[in-house]
Formats: sequence, C-alpha cells, structure tokens
Amino acid sequence: MTDVKESKQALVALVVLGKAVAALAKDGLDLSDAVSLGSKLVSDAAFRDALVEGAKGLDKVPEEIKDIAASEALELLGAVYEALKA
Repeated sequence: MTDVKESKQALVALVVLGKAVAALAKDGLDLSDAVSLGSKLVSDAAFRDALVEGAKGLDKVPEEIKDIAASEALELLGAVYEALKA
C-alpha cells in the first residue's frame, strides 16, 4: 500500500480544469475561450495552484495506483467529490 497524494492532486487538477472548460463551453468553444482560460491561469491563484500541484507529481501516479487499496480508492473518490462540489 502506498500514499496516493500525487494521484489525488492530479485528479483534483483534472476536475478543476474540467469545470473551468465546461463553464467556458456553455455556448460552444472558440478561440476566445482559450484566451479566457489563459487569463484565468494568470489571474486566479487557486486555479493555477491546483493545476501546478496536480502536474508536479504526475510521474509518481502509476506507482501510487499500481497496488491501490480500497481505502485509498475511496480517498481518491472523496477528493474528486469535494473538488466537484467546490
């Protein structure tokens, strides 16, 4: 059993990014949405920090989930749920 810290941060980053893209895509995606996403990356510290933290340990994710325990899987699901609620 290993710690799933990096996996959790990567999943949270994916949820944060997905929510931002979904909000921009309500009326369809175009180039202005890419600009808006870039602006959000520059101006929103929480958004940027979530993405940076999620990307930092991506190389460790395969090792973390290789022998994941049920309790760790539940921990990851809980992190995704909390990120979706936020």
